[in-house]
Amino acid sequence: MLSVIIPSYKDPLLNKTIESLLSNAETDLEVIVVLDGYWTHNIINDKRVKYVHLGKNRGMRGAINAGVAVSRGEYLMRTDEHVMVCPGYDRILIKTFE
Repeated sequence: MLSVIIPSYKDPLLNKTIESLLSNAETDLEVIVVLDGYWTHNIINDKRVKYVHLGKNRGMRGAINAGVAVSRGEYLMRTDEHVMVCPGYDRILIKTFE
């Protein structure tokens, strides 16, 4: 399984990135969104998405490490909060990793 970690700090394109990751996935996947020092009520309700709320801002490295700590995947991918992916990106990455 691929775990995708997204460290986030108030980016307006976060949900579009999550939707792109989910809709273009072809394998088992989890998306871990790390909300670094803020909370939003505009969340995507999907069993493949986990939200980690950091009470205060820890910065990019702290947010990534928090996401890694709760990940369950054999493979990890870190992405920005304003990225679109191509269909099958997860299958391509896993094949490359293997």
